[in-house]
Amino acid sequence: MIRRSLFLKITLFFLIVFVVMGVGFYAVHQELEREHKHRLQSEAGKMLLLLRQSVPLPPPMRRSFLQRNGYSIVDPHPDLIRPLRDAFAVLPETYSEAVRESIEQGRIRILKDDRHLYVYLTQAAPPMLVVKADIARKPFWPEALFGTLLAALLLFYLLIIKTLFPLKTLIRTIERYGDEGKYLPIQSSRKDEIATISNALDEAMHKNQKLMEARRLFLRNIMHELKTPITAGKLALPFLKNGEEKSILERAFLRMQHLIAEVVRVEQITSGALSPTLKACRPKELADKAAKLLFLPPEAVEGIYDDTEIHADCDVFVSVFKNLIDNGLKYSPDHTVRIVQTGVRIVFSNRGEPWPRGCTFDSLCEPFHHPDADPNSFGLGLYIVKSVIDAHGFTMSYRYDSGEHHFELVCRSDPAAHG
Repeated sequence: MIRRSLFLKITLFFLIVFVVMGVGFYAVHQELEREHKHRLQSEAGKMLLLLRQSVPLPPPMRRSFLQRNGYSIVDPHPDLIRPLRDAFAVLPETYSEAVRESIEQGRIRILKDDRHLYVYLTQAAPPMLVVKADIARKPFWPEALFGTLLAALLLFYLLIIKTLFPLKTLIRTIERYGDEGKYLPIQSSRKDEIATISNALDEAMHKNQKLMEARRLFLRNIMHELKTPITAGKLALPFLKNGEEKSILERAFLRMQHLIAEVVRVEQITSGALSPTLKACRPKELADKAAKLLFLPPEAVEGIYDDTEIHADCDVFVSVFKNLIDNGLKYSPDHTVRIVQTGVRIVFSNRGEPWPRGCTFDSLCEPFHHPDADPNSFGLGLYIVKSVIDAHGFTMSYRYDSGEHHFELVCRSDPAAHG
């Protein structure tokens, strides 16, 4: 996750820009240093040449000659000489042997400060300090440009990070909603795109919470309306004579109560309000419970099981078997469903015609969608099945082969795999 972080990518980008810019300015600095050194060597060479030409001249004329060529002559006071430093760490090879020897013997010193270039004739009579003004001055613009660009890039980086920082709040809010089901409003008064996303998410979540509340209220009312006639029917049962009809009604009311409880639990799990309670389940037992809820005779469901246990919410997973069995019986011409278990793979098969053109497994898993206009079908069976399968982390696939529909579930037998 860290490698995919937008903040990390932006930081790495700016680090690369800083490094490239630093390397570029270092190269420019080195080139300017070479030019500066070459200029000093060239100017010092000219000064030495003019000084050599002025040697035969008397001191007054010698000073005038040097001044006419743009040089100043100052008194080599120790306080002036002391802060100066050697202009060259290594003598230029272009200088003549006599000049190099004079410099090595200390008769001539080539010095500089931050602005001027000096030639100090230590053994002249009197000693002479010749100055070329402003020739040693280095250009200031590279450092100023580098500092300005560095500050601008750093400011730009901080502004981008500050602009994107609300993304972390947005991510944490979404993750908390996914983990805990709690959403904290993140309304923003900013005018950028992230604020637009935050405000849009706030609005969507507000609508979603209203829809969820309306859904809960609707289900609560439906459950209440269903329980009322069941309760009234159960209260009337003691007044009926014992017999087969009374026994059928008792079983019907009990199964209707079980069905209502099952619908509520399925709704809670499919909506994400409740996590599945995992425990060991035997597919054969799930199929038998589903058949009883559908009032089916034993021969209506053919089963081949290998007794491999799966780990699921058994009470909720019964609805998966019930809906797939009911779906197969409803559309099978021989009204028979076959269940074959191979380890954690469970296949529900029934004979039938192919689905109409344009009808796909994904479309049938949408709520209130079915391939025909059957008035007895609400189109919720496969939607409930797919929702429960997804809540468990299982997979489900479909294929049509040799005149049969096959729905294959791939469960898990290891409860740790669900964590």
